[in-house]
Amino acid sequence: MRSLTIAALLSMVAGSSAFGIAGSSTRVSSTALFAGIPDEERTPEQMEIKAKMDRWAEIRLMSDEEAKENLSGDELESVLSNNKAIKEDIDKMRQLAEMMLKSVEPPKVAPKTKGQRKRDKWARKQALEAARAK
Repeated sequence: MRSLTIAALLSMVAGSSAFGIAGSSTRVSSTALFAGIPDEERTPEQMEIKAKMDRWAEIRLMSDEEAKENLSGDELESVLSNNKAIKEDIDKMRQLAEMMLKSVEPPKVAPKTKGQRKRDKWARKQALEAARAK
């Protein structure tokens, strides 16, 4: 009897712990992917790539007008082509959204009135009589 009570209590405790809130780990792991190479350890090629990355970060958000005023050569061409690609992508997404809205909200057709139904019935009747007459 006593062992049955203990078993029942232990199963109730185990069952209630199944619905408890699980502890979350807030530990953030730092890997090499998040770490940058120090400037002292970089090769000349890596320094050149880093300089290009920094320059692109500065100029990539310029508008077409700003780019034409401030840039020239390859930088101007790359910014203009990037802006063009972004505008095309935005237009495609707008068209896609419009198509999705059309499918979500189909156009409503007004119901026929009683008079229209009678006219349709009369037209069907006339067409049937004309077909039989031939």
